[in-house]
Amino acid sequence: MSTIPRILSIVALAVLWLILSTLFRPTIVPGPVPVVKAMLQNIQSGQAFYHIYKTLLRVVFGLILTMTLGLAAGTIMGLYRKGEAFLDAWVTVGLTVPAIVYSIICLLWFGLNDRVAILAIGISAFPTVAISMWQGIKGIDVSLVNMANAFQVPKPAIVRKIIFPQLVPHLLGAMRYALGICWKICTTVELIGMSSGVGYMMNYWFGLFSMTQVFAWTLSFLLVMFAI
Repeated sequence: MSTIPRILSIVALAVLWLILSTLFRPTIVPGPVPVVKAMLQNIQSGQAFYHIYKTLLRVVFGLILTMTLGLAAGTIMGLYRKGEAFLDAWVTVGLTVPAIVYSIICLLWFGLNDRVAILAIGISAFPTVAISMWQGIKGIDVSLVNMANAFQVPKPAIVRKIIFPQLVPHLLGAMRYALGICWKICTTVELIGMSSGVGYMMNYWFGLFSMTQVFAWTLSFLLVMFAI
């Protein structure tokens, strides 16, 4: 049943795009047909595969770093009050500082390379994961844990069958949200300081005032992210 509303939502979005393309000039809102043609040209030339691969590589490793830092910080904050008091300011600052600030600082410190992009992504996005896991651990039903202890259930089984299932929704939600943040930060880093990736190509075509290509690269990577 949920498939039909999703299909209708995509169709409505396409119709809205088509209507806007008839109301505005192609230099402002290009139509779906020219954009799809530009996408196919990018695929045929091989540019799409190369630049999307570079962006995906940075996003994946950035996501791994984000989840590692976020899970570690969130677990410490959820389990220990002193850890919560110590890391709360760090997480708050991390949420407040714009991602572009981390990007610029990392680029100035370490130069223009993939490791810098991954580091900027990881540092920028980890506070969101930390907060999600922190709240997830705080929301664990302790009564179930106490009951399991009363029945002398082994600790590994308690973690596997009681604690972990309660944390899975928070973990998946954090990962999904972090994935969206990571690709936004990645394209920002590519736009301001990299020589490859979707962000770089969007900046390149922006310099040539080609809104069609900007839409084409955006749509190409969005389709990849939706598939993931």
